[in-house]
Amino acid sequence: MNDEKLLQEETTDSVDAENQKETEEFDDIDKLKQEIKAKTKESEEYLNMLQRLQADFENYKKRVDKERVEIIDYAVEDVIMQLLPIIDNLERAIESARDHEESNNALLEGVNMILNQILELLERLGVKEIEALDKEFDPHYHEAVMRVQDEDYPDNTIVEVLQKGYIMKSKVIRPSMVKVVVNN
Repeated sequence: MNDEKLLQEETTDSVDAENQKETEEFDDIDKLKQEIKAKTKESEEYLNMLQRLQADFENYKKRVDKERVEIIDYAVEDVIMQLLPIIDNLERAIESARDHEESNNALLEGVNMILNQILELLERLGVKEIEALDKEFDPHYHEAVMRVQDEDYPDNTIVEVLQKGYIMKSKVIRPSMVKVVVNN
């Protein structure tokens, strides 16, 4: 009986040892699962951080590109502003030469060619003349420097352009100086 009892105790000890071993293995598995969850959460945080960083960088690139275009446009605008008085003077010279057409045909033709070249260059740079004559006065595009009464035209109609205005892309770089009808 002692042997039987001893055998039973050994079996019980062996089963307890196996249970203990299984419990430790389950504990190890639980620890590994928790570590995997923690590492997965950490990797998701890194992925989110990387995605935000990538989006920030894309926004930065777009902002820098926009600023670069604005800087170039500003530089071009400065050159154009210096060209506009030259165009005004060329147009005045052409008008004056037309009054004395017989003696100035060659001069008129040469000045006209220069003016056309400058206007073509401005057009390639995105500069367009503001249409004003016979249009309704718009303070965004026109600067009224004179008012006249004329019953042949409705109120706020532009009857004379004293100096042409220009738009570069969508920005007014110089408003048209105009004479406007005001019938009281």
